[in-house]
Amino acid sequence: MHVERVIDQGRHFIYTTITGEITLPEIREDMARLVADPRYSPDMPGIVDMRNAKVNLSSDEIRQLTDSLKQSPRVVSNTRRALLVGSDLAFGIYRMFIAMAENGRTDYRVFREEQAARDWLDELILKRRMDPM
Repeated sequence: MHVERVIDQGRHFIYTTITGEITLPEIREDMARLVADPRYSPDMPGIVDMRNAKVNLSSDEIRQLTDSLKQSPRVVSNTRRALLVGSDLAFGIYRMFIAMAENGRTDYRVFREEQAARDWLDELILKRRMDPM
């Protein structure tokens, strides 16, 4: 799994691109790197672009991942994350992820088109500008 990330502090936005085979141990390693980055804030809305990645996660591993995210507010919290995928299989897997992540601190949605993902995230960004916390 290869990860490239752009953290835009000015826009308070994160764009992550993942390529290769996605595995749970590598996701955990990447989450640790992310929270250690001083530019990162867990409430940043963002896109996780996995259009060129292969998902290799069992349903049990997806459950472990969602449980970890729910228990780790330093990773992601009080925001939206758009999961951008390129196949029907990945779409289905991440719909299962979203179902398991319900009642957590983050709102996830899966998309096939980047503009639709950006539009959904822009709703939150606009809302935050109109009603600062």
